Amino acid sequence: MLFFAKMYHFMALNVLLAYIPLELSFHFKKATKQLFFLLGMFWLLFYPNAPYLFTDFFHLEQLPIYHGMNQLFGQSLSAWLSFSLLTIGICVYGYLGMATLITIIKECYRRGLLKSRWHGVIFVIVINALSSLAIFVGRFDRLHSVHLLTKPIQTIQIIFLQWSVDKGLFIILLTGLQLILFASIIGVRALDSEVDGEKLY
Repeated sequence: MLFFAKMYHFMALNVLLAYIPLELSFHFKKATKQLFFLLGMFWLLFYPNAPYLFTDFFHLEQLPIYHGMNQLFGQSLSAWLSFSLLTIGICVYGYLGMATLITIIKECYRRGLLKSRWHGVIFVIVINALSSLAIFVGRFDRLHSVHLLTKPIQTIQIIFLQWSVDKGLFIILLTGLQLILFASIIGVRALDSEVDGEKLY
């Protein structure tokens, strides 16, 4: 995206931010108790960047490949390259980032932090709801994860103290979307587990 796309250069940063929870997830298993909670905090801080990528699909409207109803699609290869890079970045790192939620759930079960299947379900819903809240303030208030480190008080006020009906409905909608996407990831992992003779949890 940074070197080959004529459009969507900003996606290089978005994809990098979505990679951070993936990188953190590689270190959960061997982490001590204190380090696990520290990694978990940073994971939660950057996790919303993964599902946030799916909201970048609206940038497709900038491509000059669609000329309106009942007309042919444009054949500009550079535009289709931009389409391909945007789609790859969103789908690959969106799904890989969201799949880290499985990693942290399994680790929480292994460490005894989650006791039953219902604990896992509630955990997933809460994480996705918080992620939807972060997506809202990221998309509409233009906040980024790093703002919690650079402007913590102002950022927390915007996130948790400024509410509206539209904000609430958006969170409900995006939480549902994330749960569906996560269910599709669970489905793929479940198929793999059946083949390998393992259980997901």
